[in-house]
This record gives sequence, structure tokens and C-alpha cells, in this order.
Amino acid sequence: MEVVTVPENEDSIDRSGNKPDNKLTMQKKAQISSKPTLSSVTSGILKLLLKYNPFDPICDWGRKFLNELGILEIYDEFIYWNVGRANFIQFFRTFWGYEIKGKENFPEHGGALVIANHQSEFDPFLVGSAVHRKVQWLSKAENFEIPIFRSIIKPFGTIPLKREQKDEAALTKVRSVLEGGGCVGMFPEGTRSPDGKLGPFRKGAARLCLETGVPYVPCAIFGAFKVFPKHVNVLGIRWNKGYKISVVIGNPVYIDPSLAPNIENAELIKEAMRNDVILLLSGKMNKSRIIRSKEDIAPVEILNNQSNLVKEDVATTSETSIPEMYNEKSKKKVPSEMDNLSIS
Repeated sequence: MEVVTVPENEDSIDRSGNKPDNKLTMQKKAQISSKPTLSSVTSGILKLLLKYNPFDPICDWGRKFLNELGILEIYDEFIYWNVGRANFIQFFRTFWGYEIKGKENFPEHGGALVIANHQSEFDPFLVGSAVHRKVQWLSKAENFEIPIFRSIIKPFGTIPLKREQKDEAALTKVRSVLEGGGCVGMFPEGTRSPDGKLGPFRKGAARLCLETGVPYVPCAIFGAFKVFPKHVNVLGIRWNKGYKISVVIGNPVYIDPSLAPNIENAELIKEAMRNDVILLLSGKMNKSRIIRSKEDIAPVEILNNQSNLVKEDVATTSETSIPEMYNEKSKKKVPSEMDNLSIS
């Protein structure tokens, strides 16, 4: 009996029994793989629609017109409170049972720097909606080039920031808001977490507190990473009430006016900021206090283990009146060694 051997690869022998040209085979495979798929076509159409959308030009024209009339700021305030904040709260509650805890902790008056862990693109809107005062967020300059999104964030007073370099324009704007008694929001990690865990903090937020003398208010965001993780587009958002999102607002932390705005003290404040956020993430509430030295920072090894904390682990508030010390703060000249620190 004649034994017939069947080749493992159907392309290895053609009908005539000859081996085909490998180059031709590769070309055929390349042609097949290069054929547009439904998803790629859909994605291309969406990109074109976004790029040439009428929303952005209309918004740009409208803002220019309102600015010429001198009522742009009034319009932005109306949009912030009556359109943005109110609808965002309802939006987050409808889909993810959005909860806010610690609203009473936020200062009623004076400049304040809001800091939080960074889990998703929703974060500025989540924290901003939780606070009863207007918060202007720092956002990477690239976000002001994203179709539609750029027109949404402008009325909220969002401040563009060129990352990985010293952005003097952004720094000047932030200082102006804080020293004028306003609130600015930052994510000291500098970027969204790739795994939902809190990353290392940069010195920018600490630097601003040292330079302007404003307190920082730590906040913790829960659940946003599961809903809208990094590297997932809008189509990948989990629209499910099975996922819960909540925000916890911590107590304000004040900076001793005698602390010089140098790199050493920026490191000190940075560590205090991160530990306060870790404390909130572990289900504890931070103490309102004045930071004077390293003793005013909760031990990081205890916080990282998320073990039960006793009162002695977190510095207690000084007997000195916090508002008094804060109001006595005078502007400080920033030494040259701080000039090279970016605020991202």
C-alpha cells in the first residue's frame, strides 16, 4: 500500500506538487492582514467626526464673543455651578452610586490646594463635585488639543500645564488663584495610576504650599479605576451600578510659616501629603494640624501596612490657632534651588 504524506502546512505545496514562492505567500498574507476591518473603519470614522466636529468652533466663537462683551467670567461661573457640578453629581450617582464623605472638612474661606490620588479621567470632576467651592484643576496641555473635551474643560477654569518642564505661565496662574483666596486641584502623582495603586508623589504641590502659605486638603478617590482605568477609551467605560465610586475629603493641613521654601522642606511636605492620602485610602481620617517638622508626619511604614493607627501615630493639632498662623503668613522669596522644580 502506498503511503501518502499530508503536509502540515497547506501552503507548503501547491496543486502541481511544487513548493510555492515564499515571497508570494508572504505578500498574500500581508494583503489579507492589511484589509480594513469593521473596527478600524469605525475608529477612523469616529476620529474624523471628532476632528471636524462643529462643537469646538461654536464654543470658541461663543467664548470670544462673551469675552468681548465682558461677561465670560459670569458665564463660566454659571456653567460651573448650574450645568457642570449639578449634572456631574447626578451623572455619577445614576451609574455608580456616587458618594461623598467629609464635605464638612473643606475650608469655608481662603486659598487651598486640593490633592488626591489619580485613578481615572473622571477624577477632577469627581473631586470637584464633592467640594462646595470652585476648584480650578491643573491639566496637561495636551488635553486642550483633544476635540470636544477641550471645550468642556475650559469653562471650569482648568489651567493648562506643560509637563516635564518648568511652566512659568501655569505657575504664575496657580499662585494668583491661591493667593487670591481660590482653590486649585492637583494630582501629585503626575499621571493616572496604571494599576489603581497610589504611586510616588512629585514635589510640585508641596512647593506651591510652601511658596503661597495655603493649606492642602487631601482627598481619596475610591472605585474610579475599575470604572475607567488608564489606557481604556470611552467605549471601555464600565456603565454598571455594580461598581461604586466615592470620594472622601480629609481635614486641611497647614504649613508652618517659618518653614523656608527649599528642597528639603518640599520633600517633607510631599511625604506628609502622600501619607495623608494613604491614611484616607486605608479608611482612616487624617488630623488637621500644622506641619513644622518630620514629627508631624504619620509613619509611612505603618500606613503602608494599613494596620490600625492609634492617635499618637498622627500628629495632633497644635494649641496655636491654625487660622491665626495661616493669616500671619507673609510672602517668601523663593531661593534659586527651588526655581528648577516643576509643578507637575
